[in-house]
Amino acid sequence: MNNIGLFFGSFNPVHIGHLALANYIVENSNLNEIWFVVSPQNPFKKSNDLIDTKHRITMLELCVNNYSKFKVSAIEQELPSPSYSYVTLRELRKLHPDNNFSIIMGSDNLELLMKWKNIDEIIKNHNIIVYPRPGYPIINHDKVPNLDIVEAPVFNIDSTRIRKGILEGKNYGFLVPKNAYSYITKNNLYSN
Repeated sequence: MNNIGLFFGSFNPVHIGHLALANYIVENSNLNEIWFVVSPQNPFKKSNDLIDTKHRITMLELCVNNYSKFKVSAIEQELPSPSYSYVTLRELRKLHPDNNFSIIMGSDNLELLMKWKNIDEIIKNHNIIVYPRPGYPIINHDKVPNLDIVEAPVFNIDSTRIRKGILEGKNYGFLVPKNAYSYITKNNLYSN
């Protein structure tokens, strides 16, 4: 049985914080791999800033294809939108019955966890791995069974600021991995 961590996100765009955090978690836990699950539409977020999912998947693949412990999952592209985690998790369990899936989330999302659709099914079948996020102390975690707190480094980088900076003509080539940044530049993403 492989232990797989699922790192859900828009990755709009992927940045070094995503990758460094995932690297830290996979190297300091019982996880064999981390799968980046690219969400076409998060039910808690507006979609007006999202670029096409194919671009976001391609950028992630360019960043992780040389690291055997990382994979990119496009499963949510085949499921109804908006993306509900319980639906994705059911499908993953059906497709990969030999894997044990855990959900990786920041402490900012832990506050919303009990509002997730079908949360009882999710926490019954999956571990939750929580990492710290600036401004969001890990509180009330005793309400969630199967919760592991990872004292990972804190990265105060966010995709929203990166998109805004690119739109303003700033060079953020050190915040976005080189392969992804080249892809953004080549395809003129986020600049209009």
